[in-house]
Amino acid sequence: LPDLTNADGLHTNAIYGFLTIMFKILEEEKPEYLTVAFDVHAPTFRHEMYAEYKGTRKPMADELRQQVPVIKEVLHAMGIKTIESAGLEADDLLGTLSKRCEKQGMEVAIISGDRDLLQLATGHVKIRIPKTKQGRTEVEDYFAQDVKERYQVTPLEFIDLKALMGDTSDNIPGVPSIGEKTATKIIAEYHTIENAYDHVDELKPPRASKALKEHWDMAVMSKKLATINVDADFPYKLEDAKLGNIYTEEAYAYFQKLQFKNL
Repeated sequence: LPDLTNADGLHTNAIYGFLTIMFKILEEEKPEYLTVAFDVHAPTFRHEMYAEYKGTRKPMADELRQQVPVIKEVLHAMGIKTIESAGLEADDLLGTLSKRCEKQGMEVAIISGDRDLLQLATGHVKIRIPKTKQGRTEVEDYFAQDVKERYQVTPLEFIDLKALMGDTSDNIPGVPSIGEKTATKIIAEYHTIENAYDHVDELKPPRASKALKEHWDMAVMSKKLATINVDADFPYKLEDAKLGNIYTEEAYAYFQKLQFKNL
């Protein structure tokens, strides 16, 4: 979205974009519960395992950084539950909640721009990835079957795919000289990096076989870095996330202050 500011000079484009997508999703899903997960600006267990984790990322732009606390305030004004936990990423919180709720027989939708979450897709957990082009937002939906159709691997094999090919956005190293095509071929055939390693001499092309032999430790570490924790421990009560009327007076006052006339 173009840079928007209110009369006080506060940047508001991220807040507006976030809320627009959220309202669109709420209209489509009509959910009973809603929780929004945030990252905490602190090292996680992944940084402790690999100091360079996410090391290639540029720091968040200042005008975006100042909008995050406001997004939380606006959500709280609407009575919407937010969660964050030091040492865990938002992905771990979403992964754990999706598994807990699925076990309770619920249908779950996870909304994120991050394809790493595709590993969480099942028959009851749908990953929704919003993409905004020229001001229009379209949402791609993935159940387990859709991940398989699109990427030739199952959601859990998606982790092993990352372990081989790496991920530049998270600075997960992967195995040198194994790219997406070769990684997909190997995982589609052998399903896990461990099984591929058991058949390392049969791997094609020969350079992939050599690379996996030489850099097996990197593949193992990359798999750990790429795996979302679906069994994390953090305080959470489902009833706190029950959606009531979000059109509150507090939210109305906030939207006036932010000058969101349409909203």
